[in-house]
Amino acid sequence: NSAFGTEFQNVMYPKLQGSWIISDERWFHAPRWLDNLRLRLAYGAAGVQPGSNDALRTFAATTPNIQGVDVPAVVYSTPGNVALKPEFTDEYETGFEARLWKGRASLDLTYYSKRTKDALISAIVAPSAGASTTVRMNLGAVANSGVEMLLTGQLIDTRNFGLDVTINAAYNENKLLSLGGTPPQIGTQTRVLENYPLFGLWARQITGWEDKNNDKILTYSSNPTANEVFVDSVATFMGYSAPHQSIALTTGMDLFNRRVRVTALLDYRGGNRYYNNTERIRCVSRQNCEGLMNPDASFEDQAMAVATLNDPSQTIAGFFQPGAFVKLREVAATYNLTQAQASRFKMRNASVTLSARNLWKWTKYRGVDPESDYTVTDGTDNPSDFQTMGAPTYFILKFNLGF
Repeated sequence: NSAFGTEFQNVMYPKLQGSWIISDERWFHAPRWLDNLRLRLAYGAAGVQPGSNDALRTFAATTPNIQGVDVPAVVYSTPGNVALKPEFTDEYETGFEARLWKGRASLDLTYYSKRTKDALISAIVAPSAGASTTVRMNLGAVANSGVEMLLTGQLIDTRNFGLDVTINAAYNENKLLSLGGTPPQIGTQTRVLENYPLFGLWARQITGWEDKNNDKILTYSSNPTANEVFVDSVATFMGYSAPHQSIALTTGMDLFNRRVRVTALLDYRGGNRYYNNTERIRCVSRQNCEGLMNPDASFEDQAMAVATLNDPSQTIAGFFQPGAFVKLREVAATYNLTQAQASRFKMRNASVTLSARNLWKWTKYRGVDPESDYTVTDGTDNPSDFQTMGAPTYFILKFNLGF
């Protein structure tokens, strides 16, 4: 109707200050702090083809020995999947962009909802099939939704000093809506089950511990009255296997008539647990982990070791540790030479930058680094810290010279 059309037209155009907008047949004046407001609504769809050989069933020759006689035979090399279909995704998003206080600040907010049908996964194959351990299959439907925000502000803007801030935040929720005939995928640490996030972490959780004999050493016993580490009877969902929350704060300071600029980047990621596979192998295979060898180890570390080594469940729940972290990603300082200084060296302009990265980390994760993922290059869905190094701290000196 005419009221909606007038409102939409006013909102879409940048000069809102001082204008009048019709809404619900009532007049109101645009706030003076609002310079510009733009609404967004979008829809899109896309597909993903399976790999060129994912549907093909292939065989390999072998010669098994049966009752002392070599017999020629063939076995599956890859089981293939003749029913494999392309993955299809459609998504809509809505949000707004606002410019505030005469351009001193801006806010960009977006909500999105994405649904994927026939999502492609590497499904587990029973070893009795005599084939590779996984095969490409389609899931029924997967939903992703979330919010993204970008906030910028020029807090101080003078000739000799400036201060600006940028905050970038995102939140995502993931859920498997339907398996679509694909059986549940039960792995050693992750599962694919309806109404839960894809590849969430599952295990029989450690429900508690008690140092009953006060010797400061936890032990397992089949006798409930003597047992000191307690484990749940069934596996339960423990959390996302990868971060689904993030906040990045970037600040910049301009000094000495804009000749020097100092920037810093602070990064948070969380909402997940991270698999400390390094500590697991130290406890299980090498038996030299903190919970076993350190006489001052916390009860939490001791319970983790006892539950995986001595409890009949052999649960790895203790190695699914809080994955949230805050890192000071980078601090940098740039000096821009004056025109006179640059011309002495026959240059039009020049600058020098000194930066340092990975300077500080805060986390409750008990491994080396909640980002030290050894699977990062193999395309799997099960990130874990397995005998990998954390991100190093390093320094960079850079010259930008213009002639």
